[in-house]
Amino acid sequence: MSKRFAFYGRLSTTDKQDESLARPSQVKACQQKVADLGGEIVCEFFDQESGARDDRPGWTALAQEARERHQRRFDAVVIYQTSRLSRDRFYAGLYERELRKVGVPIHYAVGGGDPDTPEGGLAIGVQQLIDEFERKRLSRETKRGMRENAVQGFRNGGRAPYGYRRKLEPHPNPVRAQSGEHKARLVPVPEQAEVVAEIFHLWIDRGWSCTQIANHLNRPGGPPSPSHVDSKRNLRGHWAASTLRALLKNPTFTGRLIWNRLDFATQRDVGGSARLRAREEWAVAEVTHLPLVSEETFAAAQERFRGPQRGQRGRQSKDYLFTGMVKCCSGHGPLSMYGRTQKGRRYYACDYLRDYGDSAAIEVHAGKKWIYLREDRTLALVEKFFAERIFGPMRIEKLERQLRAQGKRSKRKAKSTGKRVSEQIADLDRRIGLQIDALEQGIEPELVGERIAELRAEKERAETALRDLLPETDEADAEELSAMLTRLPDLAEALAEAHSRSSAKSSRRSAWKSGSTRSNGGSRSRRQCRRPSPRPSRMRRTSLRRPLALLRQT
Repeated sequence: MSKRFAFYGRLSTTDKQDESLARPSQVKACQQKVADLGGEIVCEFFDQESGARDDRPGWTALAQEARERHQRRFDAVVIYQTSRLSRDRFYAGLYERELRKVGVPIHYAVGGGDPDTPEGGLAIGVQQLIDEFERKRLSRETKRGMRENAVQGFRNGGRAPYGYRRKLEPHPNPVRAQSGEHKARLVPVPEQAEVVAEIFHLWIDRGWSCTQIANHLNRPGGPPSPSHVDSKRNLRGHWAASTLRALLKNPTFTGRLIWNRLDFATQRDVGGSARLRAREEWAVAEVTHLPLVSEETFAAAQERFRGPQRGQRGRQSKDYLFTGMVKCCSGHGPLSMYGRTQKGRRYYACDYLRDYGDSAAIEVHAGKKWIYLREDRTLALVEKFFAERIFGPMRIEKLERQLRAQGKRSKRKAKSTGKRVSEQIADLDRRIGLQIDALEQGIEPELVGERIAELRAEKERAETALRDLLPETDEADAEELSAMLTRLPDLAEALAEAHSRSSAKSSRRSAWKSGSTRSNGGSRSRRQCRRPSPRPSRMRRTSLRRPLALLRQT
C-alpha cells in the first residue's frame, strides 16, 4: 500500500502572489516529490497568511486531524519548501515536533533533506534559519522605506484618523505611476473637522470628562462615531470614552504626519490596546496637512491629561466577591460589571454608562440608565448551584448523562473508523492474494516473499488497531465512578459558613479602620492610619476556592 501524503501550502498576504498560479505550482512540485517517495497526495490544506503568524486555520485543521491516529487520512505531510511552513524557526520547530509526536513526518519538495537522518535534519534547520533571516531583513528594509515615505509627508496605508480622509496622488516615479500605484496625503473632512474642534473645546474650555463628551455626542441626531469602531463589542456604534481619549492624544490633528507611534504587533500577540512607542521611534513630518487644532490647544489638552481629572475612576475595590466574573450583555457585547455599594448593599453595575454616557446607556438598556445585580442574590444562586449540581443529588444524574452521551459518541466514532480499517484489511488480503498468484506464475520467490511479509505486517498492525478500537463496554467503570462521586462529602454548608466567617471578619476590619480614623481627629489621612493587614478580597475569594481544593484532595 502506497504511503498517503497530505499537501500543505501557504501564500503570504504581502507577496502579491496570484493564487491561481502559485498554488498549482506548489502542488505539482509536491506531487513529484511524493512520487519519488512512492506515495500519493490524498488531501490538501491551504492558508493565505503571513509566515510569522501561528493562528492559521489550514494548519490547525491539519494538525488536529493528524492527532486522530485511527481516523486521519494521511501518514505524512509534504510542503513545497520550509518557508511555506513558517518563517519563524521557533514555530517551525514546534509544528514539526507536534506532528512527529503522533508519527507524521514532514517532507519538503525543495531545499529540504530527509527528515529521518541527522544530515537531513541539519539541512532543514539551516534553511529555516535562512527563512527567518530573510523575513527580518525584508521587514527592516520595508520599515526603512516606510519611514522615509512618512517623513516626506505621505500616508503609509491604514485608515485615516477621524476628521480626515486619504487623498490619492499619482506616484512620483513615472513607471510605478503608469502601473497604477499611488501615494496618499490627508485632507480634512469638513463635517468631521467641526466635531474634532468641538471635542477639544469641551475637554479644555468646559472641563468635561470623556464620558460626558461621549454622552453629548451620542445624543439623538448627534454626529456618527468613527467607522473603525469594533462592531463586535460596540454593537450600536456609539461614541466611547476610550475613543475620545485616543482622539485627544493624537498629534495628527496639529498638521504633523506621524508614523510608527503605536505598536499593533504587541496587541496582536498579547491582546489589549496598542502600545505607545517611545518618541525616538516615531517618524514625524512637520506640517504636511491642514491642522484641525492649534499646537497650543493640543498642548493644553495633554496638560489636562497629566493633571488630576474630575470624576476620574479610582482603583476598583477588590473586596467584591465576584470581581471580574460577572458580565452584562444587555443590548451590547459582554462588558465586565464593576462593584458598587449603596445603602449598605453590594451591587455589580454595568460599565456601559461610564464608557458611552447616559444617552447611549438608556438606548441599549431599554430606558434604564443603570443595570444592577445584587451580590447577595448572586451569591445565593452560586451556593444553590454548588449545593445541587456539585455536591447534591444532581451530580449523579449529570454524571450518568455525560457517560451515556460519551458512550454514544464513542460508538459512532468506533463504527466509522472500524469500517474504514476493515476495508483496509480486506484490501490487504486482496493484495496478498495477488502476490501468491504471482508466485504460482513463476515470479522469483525472494521478491514475492518480501512483499508478502510487508503486506502481512501491515495487516497485523491494522487488525491490532481494530481490536484496540472496539473494546467491550465496561458497565463496572460507570458504576464505580458513580459510587466514588457519591462518597464525596457535601461541602455546600462549609462553603456558606466560610463566606459568613470571612464577611464577619471583613466587617470588623472596616469598623476598626473607621474607628481608628475618627480617633485621630481626622488630622491624618486614611492612608496614613491604615495598618498592614491581610486583604479581605483574598479571604473572601478563598471561601469559594477552599471547598474545591478539599474536593480534589478527596
